[in-house]
Amino acid sequence: MNKIIFLITFVICVFAEDNMYKPLATIPYDKNLASVGKRLYFDVNLSPNKVSCNTCHNLNLTGSGSNDSGINSDNLTNPPTILNIAYSNLFFKDANITDLKEQIKKTLRDDMNITPDEFDDWVKFNVTYQRWFNNIGLAANYDNLVNVLVEFEKALVTLDSPFDLYLKGDKDAISIRAKRGLKLFNFYGCSSCHNGSNFGSNIIADINTSFSEGCKLEDGKVKVPTLRNITITQPYTYKGAFKNLEDIVRSMAACQLGIVMPDKDVDDIIEFLKTLEGKRPKILEER
Repeated sequence: MNKIIFLITFVICVFAEDNMYKPLATIPYDKNLASVGKRLYFDVNLSPNKVSCNTCHNLNLTGSGSNDSGINSDNLTNPPTILNIAYSNLFFKDANITDLKEQIKKTLRDDMNITPDEFDDWVKFNVTYQRWFNNIGLAANYDNLVNVLVEFEKALVTLDSPFDLYLKGDKDAISIRAKRGLKLFNFYGCSSCHNGSNFGSNIIADINTSFSEGCKLEDGKVKVPTLRNITITQPYTYKGAFKNLEDIVRSMAACQLGIVMPDKDVDDIIEFLKTLEGKRPKILEER
């Protein structure tokens, strides 16, 4: 087992250069639809429970949530960040949804008790919502509710992180320690799961328990979370088991590789992870 793990990390280290990563770019979206989607995202009147999408995925703070919100369907899952969600290929812990629109439908149904028929019946009497939709040339109905939320989520891209600027050619955008952290990130095999433009959210994987039963943080395979904006989206893991980056980095080193990672390597990897924090999406600053 150990030989296989270190073979994988060696191969990754050899081939994982800076050019394996691509900077985030704006995803085209309809600004009019997104503006209505934003209003609805923050509106507690959207749900019969009097909660908003923002109740769990708090964009006023980090775009993440916590596992004690009392809203999500099992109240055990730490809500993941919604930032850069349109760059994801998989949605939810079990990765059973692969489409952004279907992700929204499932959340509306399971966590907010919003069904198509009930929303269509209720919105007929909501003058405010009718005005919001009519002002952009749409009927006030469930299908268009989903459509405007999709457009809003497309707008939640955190551009121009220091690492993205580095990838674009500014070699001074990240520190020497962060550059070393990038090499260590590749060397230890972190990039075997946290890869792609979003550094995750595109594969499912097990947390290795062969080194310790204490590593059983999840039951079976789960979607690998994004590392984008990891510095502001604590707590970490689907159970919210860790509250700081150092603990989760050390835990993954122990569980996935069976090693005690040297303090300097931990610190340098964290310096690299800090460079993945991008700018707050412009749509959140618009009135």
